[in-house]
Amino acid sequence: MSSSLSQLLATSFDQHSVPESVTAFVKQIIGDRQPIGVIYYGSSLWKKELTGLLDFYVVCQNLSDWYPEDCFKIVINYCLPPNIEYHEWSEGNVNLRAKVAILSIDQLQKATALQSIDTTMWARFCQPVKILWWKDEKGKQALLDCLIKAVNTAIWWATFLGPEYGTAEKYWCSLFRHTYDAELRVESNNRPMLILENREDYFKQLLKLGWQKAGISYNETKNYSLLPSVSKNQREYARKRWKIRKILGRPLNICRLIKAAFTFEGGAQYIVWKINRHRDINLELTAFQKKYPLINAPWILFKLYRQGLFKR
Repeated sequence: MSSSLSQLLATSFDQHSVPESVTAFVKQIIGDRQPIGVIYYGSSLWKKELTGLLDFYVVCQNLSDWYPEDCFKIVINYCLPPNIEYHEWSEGNVNLRAKVAILSIDQLQKATALQSIDTTMWARFCQPVKILWWKDEKGKQALLDCLIKAVNTAIWWATFLGPEYGTAEKYWCSLFRHTYDAELRVESNNRPMLILENREDYFKQLLKLGWQKAGISYNETKNYSLLPSVSKNQREYARKRWKIRKILGRPLNICRLIKAAFTFEGGAQYIVWKINRHRDINLELTAFQKKYPLINAPWILFKLYRQGLFKR
């Protein structure tokens, strides 16, 4: 069944055409380095809007492949992956900018597994994605295996966090709302439906394939409601496991944002943009604070605390 899931994902990849400018941008980011591959995800992919911030994951065999002479960045990536970089690219009238996450294949394998406390990666990769660049077929397959794992993880949580029965859309919407709540995100109520829009059949297929692979039988009614065969005890056990992810998720994402703010150029502005976007917190930095974010870190954190960032 994983083969069927692989085929479905591969079909999804083919459906997401990418402008040549995006491919050229990725090649410019990679330069002479040789990562395993690059995963393109996010709303700019499935909305086909290039005016915002593009999202790429660069996956390496070893972090030293990307940072051959920077032990500090390797260490902080091991401690709290991924590292974030900001890139811009212009050619003619085309201007692109991207948030680029760097991690190793081992880190990606762990982050997409069911045991992962961090919900961010598998929750992103069960949405429309594309393997945009790969070093060789072996590398492409390694990335595909991780994406399949991410989908299976998402389906498992959608099953036990979702309704006892309902349409496929209800399971996926419930999952996305749970992940938003566990992360540093405030999204509109219709955000999950926007992700599913015009892809309802695709997500329904994903759900069914995941249940078949996991050995979960289900019934489907005439009104397209699905009833998976899972017990009340199984649901309670899963929800207890989710509480751990909910408790740790937001602090983990705050730490990751703070790390990003102070470890790459323009990071202070990035964290302000990110927080203002997702938490409706108005934080403005002076020129001095932008130039010396580490010196001003205590003030910035105190200001965020006063404005309720650390509150649920």
